Parts: sequence; C-alpha cells; structure tokens
Amino acid sequence: MNHRLNIDVFALAPETAESALGLKNLPAFLRATVNPHSGGLAGAVKHYATNAASQLIIVEDDGDTAALIKRLEGLAGVVEPGRKLIVIGAVNDITIYRQIISMGVADYLLSPASIGDLSAAIERATHDPAAQPKGKVISFYGIRGGVGSSTVAHNVAWLLSTQMKMRTILVDLDLAFGTAALAFNEEPRQPLIDALLDPERLDPILLQRFMVGESDDLQILSTHGMPRSSMILSQLAIEKLVDLSRQMADIVVLDLPHYWANWVEDLLLLADETILVASLDLANLRDARNLVDLLRAKRGEEREARLVISKADMGKRSRLTVKDFTSTLSVQPLAQIPFDPTSFIESVNDGKVISEKNRKHKAALAFQRIADAVSGRPQPARRLMSWRPALKRQVAKPART
Repeated sequence: MNHRLNIDVFALAPETAESALGLKNLPAFLRATVNPHSGGLAGAVKHYATNAASQLIIVEDDGDTAALIKRLEGLAGVVEPGRKLIVIGAVNDITIYRQIISMGVADYLLSPASIGDLSAAIERATHDPAAQPKGKVISFYGIRGGVGSSTVAHNVAWLLSTQMKMRTILVDLDLAFGTAALAFNEEPRQPLIDALLDPERLDPILLQRFMVGESDDLQILSTHGMPRSSMILSQLAIEKLVDLSRQMADIVVLDLPHYWANWVEDLLLLADETILVASLDLANLRDARNLVDLLRAKRGEEREARLVISKADMGKRSRLTVKDFTSTLSVQPLAQIPFDPTSFIESVNDGKVISEKNRKHKAALAFQRIADAVSGRPQPARRLMSWRPALKRQVAKPART
C-alpha cells in the first residue's frame, strides 16, 4: 500500500534532485523519508565514511565507465551490507548495466531521472517476489454524517464476496458506534479496538479471532457499539491492521467514520479506490468540493476518487441536482442511490443488506454497479434480451354454408 522507507538521495542534475523531492507527493511515498544530499556518488562515499547508511540509497554519477566502477567499489567499502542501491549514470551502455548489476546494484537509470523513473526503480528494488500478493483496499467515506456511506460499504462488501466470490474483509473503523456486524446480524467476539491497542501483538492469527461472518468469503471486523473513555489509536496500529487484512483477502472494504484525523486522510489517499458518498444539499456540495480538491491534488487525476450520490431523489427538496454536483466537482457520479427508508429499515431489521433481500431493487442495482467498478475484474458484456410476443396461430374459420 505504501513504502515506509528511509531514502538517501545523492543527486547531481537539478532535475534528478527535483524528482527525488517530488516522491513525497506520490501516495505510495507518504510514509517515506527522503533525505536529499549533494555531491552525487562521490559525495555518498565521503558521507558514509562517517555516517550510517539508509535502507535505500540513490546516487547519481557523471563519470565514464572506469570512474563509475571505481566510485561504486569505494561506496561498497563504506556502506553496511543489505542496503538497496539505485545508480543514475551518464553511460548508456548495456555492458555497464550488466556489470554494475552483477556488483549487487538494484537498478541503473540514465541521468537525469524523472519522478516516474525513480518511483518505478524503487518499486523494483523493494519488491519481494516471494511475498504473497495483497488484496485491493476500497475506502468508503461519507461527505457528511448520515448520508449512508456505511450502507453502501456493507452492500458492496456483500456483493464482492457473495456474487463475485472474492475473499472480502469488511473493516468498520467507527470503533465506538460502528454497525457493520449489526447489519449482518453478527455479534463480534471482541470489539476491534482491543486488537489495535497493542500493535506489536497484532498478527494474522490474532486478527482472525476478532473476525465474524457466515462464510470465509466475507469476514467482518466491527464493534459491540460500546464507547470507552479512552480510544486513542496510533497510526501504526491502523496501518498494520490494513496491511494484515490485505494479506488475508482479495478485497479489503474500509468503512471510515465521518471523522477527520491523519489516519483517515491516509486511508483516503492510499486506498486503491476511494468512494465518497454525498447527498444533494449545499453542505454536502461544499464539503465534497473541498475533499475532492484535496484528494485530486494528492492522489492525482489518474487515481481520482469516485462519487456516489445517496438519497438521490431528495434533491427536489434542496433544489440541487446531480448536474450541480457534476459541474461543480468535475466528477461524474459512479452511482445514484434512491431514497427508500422503508426498504432499508426492513433490511436492517432482518439482518440482511438490501442487495440480499431484494436484488432487483434500484438501490441493489446501484450497489452492483459500484461493486463491478471497484472489483478490478473485467465484467462480461451484458446481452440485451429481446422480447417478442408470441404470434397467435391463425386458425382458419370454417366457411359459411
């Protein structure tokens, strides 16, 4: 989900130094520490003669093949084993590439290096081929309290697990008043907050003890709904919870509380998909614009948050329309959820999500569109069924005599 790295960068070209500093603007590097230095590869050799090396080192050199190899040998003499090294050089030759890779260098780039070059090289250098693939993270966040973000998250989680047969973990991060377990008529063995109080103890075996669910395809982490006097969470605990969940499932659905903290912002920024749920009123429009602008700046337009309109037919009362939201936010809504309190209340009372209770309900169809979009799986083309009334067989009438 993100790189918690300490990175030393010894650049020569101004473009490379600027790219290195720009890494912090990428969601994957929000947790990384980037330490800029001057002097290139030669400067790195001098620096590490008296300083400990970081986990990842990026050095730039402008010398020829002989100078580059000599300086790399000097660097190897002052850097502790086990460090990852990325070299940026001026020599464009496959022979030198093979030679320095054989020396243990993780990657070689041509100078100057762009931010995309550095990001891709770091990903290659830190990738563990033996590690198990990790599931996608989908964050759901209500622009205002009461817009139904939790209901959307619950229904999408059910569809991903039941209809698409994806191993799904639904994590209710409203640790005081969360309703995920209640929505599925489940009783948590222990409230999730207990698992987060000591991050050092948190592992897959412990986390499994806190999960409830009718099947392995949908497991739920939630609360009894009993607030405590002290519920201070460390950012590390939340990060570890999400990372462990990703190792145990294909999809991790995060039901985020309407609350603002550093860890909430991080989960909105770092999630593979971020879904914002809003209703059609002025307060929602104002807050949606502010949040969309924030996420667009930090996630980038290629990872833009998606918008879901809840209680869509209530817009007549507020005199705001979906078009108003679309034009203001420059975001086309992924789905529109109709306002039908009777059906939703009946579903809650029955301990079933509406997608299970009535799959043909307009809300259930909207939830299906969201699940299709965030699943990451190509959806089969839907055949349009043509219906033609059967032609009545014409029966010849007997001739009159």
